[in-house]
Amino acid sequence: MDTCIKQLTQQLQHHQLKAVVGDFPKLPSEQQSMQLMHLYQSAQRMDVKYSYLQNVATRILAEHPFPKNLISEFKHTELLSFFTPGLKFNNGFALQDDLKNNVMHALFSHCDANTLPFNYVRSLMLFESNESLLQALTQVNSVGLTPVASYITCNKVQTSLPKHEFSALLALMEAQFKQNENINTAAFLNALINLKNTLPSHTLNEYTVLLASAYLRCKTEKIETYLQQH
Repeated sequence: MDTCIKQLTQQLQHHQLKAVVGDFPKLPSEQQSMQLMHLYQSAQRMDVKYSYLQNVATRILAEHPFPKNLISEFKHTELLSFFTPGLKFNNGFALQDDLKNNVMHALFSHCDANTLPFNYVRSLMLFESNESLLQALTQVNSVGLTPVASYITCNKVQTSLPKHEFSALLALMEAQFKQNENINTAAFLNALINLKNTLPSHTLNEYTVLLASAYLRCKTEKIETYLQQH
């Protein structure tokens, strides 16, 4: 067990929450990430302590920035749900890593059909006042993609969404457009071609083409023609 985890465990056993929060910025970013992930993993194992451990993480993030190297770990909604209260502080949702990905980029790029994130994220937008979440939806990463664009172009497993998740995705797409109508069309099409070339069939299914046309606000025929030419 790493020394930073031993320290955290001892402080929690003695209810030294102020010490946990105060010592956090003294740690290198790798150990900060380890402590936060330890809180999450412990909460997953012990339901009875979930709220308490989530509160500890929230108290830390209320005073200190979220470590950037942890952004890439957001590959499922359980992790986002645990850290949502803390990400509301210090512009957490809009924090970007070295590849300019935010937590939404990471989450939308690795969608699991069993734990889709769109309805949950839309609920956050509807019922929570959080400007950094809206900002995160419009941010582009180092290859020019927003989180929604990343979902369409980065998921090799192309499956149709359940109706409520599909509606939520369209709502998030519309929220992005309301914040910023400009789309990096070249970057999106390049990513779409890259996705096509990574598939064994070298063919995108109708569902992906439909989403691409909705994102670019054009007819599906234009997308199909472009894909045939490239």
